[in-house]
Amino acid sequence: MDADSPPVGRRRGPSARRNADRSTRRLRATTTTTTRPRRSPLRAWASLAVTVALLGAGVVVTASPAMAAAPTPIALTSSACPTNIAEGESDGCVTELQDLLNRNGAGLTVDGDFGAGTLAAVKTFQSGHSLSADGVVGPLTKAALDNTGTSAPGPIALDSSRCPTDIAEGEDDGCVTELQQLLNDNGAKLTVDGDFGAGTLAAVKSYQSAHGLSADGVVGPDTKAALVGGTAPAPIALTSAQCPADISEGEIDGCVTKLQQLLNSHGAKLTVDGDFGAGTLAAVKSYQSAHGLSADGIVGPNTKASLDSVSSTVPAPIPLTSAQCPADISEGEIDGCVTELQELLNSHGAGLSVDGDFGAGTLAAVKSYQSAHGLSADGIVGPDTKASLDGTSTTGPTPPPPTGSTLSKIVSYAQAIENGSAETGWGGGYVQYVWGGGHRGTPGPSTGTCVGDPQSLSCTNPAAVGVDCSGFARWVYSLAYGSDVLGAGPTGQQINEMSRVSSPVPGDLAFFGSSASDTDHVGIYIGNGKMINAYETGTNVQTNTIAAGGNLIGYYQY
Repeated sequence: MDADSPPVGRRRGPSARRNADRSTRRLRATTTTTTRPRRSPLRAWASLAVTVALLGAGVVVTASPAMAAAPTPIALTSSACPTNIAEGESDGCVTELQDLLNRNGAGLTVDGDFGAGTLAAVKTFQSGHSLSADGVVGPLTKAALDNTGTSAPGPIALDSSRCPTDIAEGEDDGCVTELQQLLNDNGAKLTVDGDFGAGTLAAVKSYQSAHGLSADGVVGPDTKAALVGGTAPAPIALTSAQCPADISEGEIDGCVTKLQQLLNSHGAKLTVDGDFGAGTLAAVKSYQSAHGLSADGIVGPNTKASLDSVSSTVPAPIPLTSAQCPADISEGEIDGCVTELQELLNSHGAGLSVDGDFGAGTLAAVKSYQSAHGLSADGIVGPDTKASLDGTSTTGPTPPPPTGSTLSKIVSYAQAIENGSAETGWGGGYVQYVWGGGHRGTPGPSTGTCVGDPQSLSCTNPAAVGVDCSGFARWVYSLAYGSDVLGAGPTGQQINEMSRVSSPVPGDLAFFGSSASDTDHVGIYIGNGKMINAYETGTNVQTNTIAAGGNLIGYYQY
């Protein structure tokens, strides 16, 4: 990860294996508490006897003062806080500061006292965010802290070793972020903040009940497996001859998959699994009631016709290069050309509702796509934007030919580094994984950061030198191209520098994550389903299977 973007994600660092790349990761703020051991009755009476004896002898007995509670937190940007908060201050501004630092993994005792520990944590945060590491919390540091403090922790795969076996109420980390996203995929409508609170607990219990699991609110192996889930049967049109005349409870097939998709388009929020269970039955009855149909839960000809009729209101997609589409598609248009446009934008992570209507959301997505692909960001989908979306664009960086020398160099440099060879920026020897390593001013191994990952090697050995996954990719590409073509950014920035390819060749980059806009790992593809990558803390640069990377977004070429 680069110095101004702390690591996030599953394992790896600013490129983090679920990496320093995603979004700024927020760890649970912790405070130190002390539990007073309960005295035995015998000790209590002995203590009382001693106290009485001391009093009888004229000795004054005083109670030890209890530790004072931390001052109430005050927003750093409040007029009640000084412009520069520095060592020695003790007030609610420092309480807030410590809370925000803990969200970035500092692990401070929150007491409102700006002491040596807080000073060290401030300097660490500043170093990790390209700020002057002077330990003084001025306007720039406040702004950076406020920004990270409002971000949800980067999601961590529930089956990752970084997540506990049982995820329960009170946890606040990327495992909970991932959990909330999965629950929302099943209709929970949670605010994704990485905090396992009452709302998340209720959503977990509801999910467990609906899936025949013990509704204890604890996300253990069975609940994780259900959430991660398998693949639903391929959808089959309800009016197809493959579907029975009446679809009813107990059926499991692609007809039910399609039914669930249609019901979800009307707000049912079902898990699409192709299984006509109690939840689907209830959703069918609800739909039937709302549409003046017999609410018997059986999807017969009338219910099918109603569902198909409503779903057909979205114009059928028309290829952008078709003569039916205008030369320039722009805001206000409603037709199949826009349907196709929205689907193509979604394939690049836009997340639009596909309705064939070129509104404000589609306009913003078009401009964002154009900016990311070196096109004029005017929001008009003309020939160049169409060609880029269709994958026929000739604008932007020209990727080297699949058999070109540059791609060969990429693989050769990656293999040489894995084998411990000396390269520019490295004197030789195996290169270890270091969270945030490889993101300094020049490519190559560097110190990393402890901010955002308590398991980072930098936490126990700040002088440790190495690379994380995007730092490794950056280094290898700079060696092959002779310049820092990928830059110091995380995977999310690297993927925007590249073009997706349908047929990968050795030397391409393999990106992993939820989508092109939500990446968490990158490796250098070397063929035969394998990649060389900086995998995770405790390992050196190594060869892994592509499957080991998690959810593959695709292969990309510079």
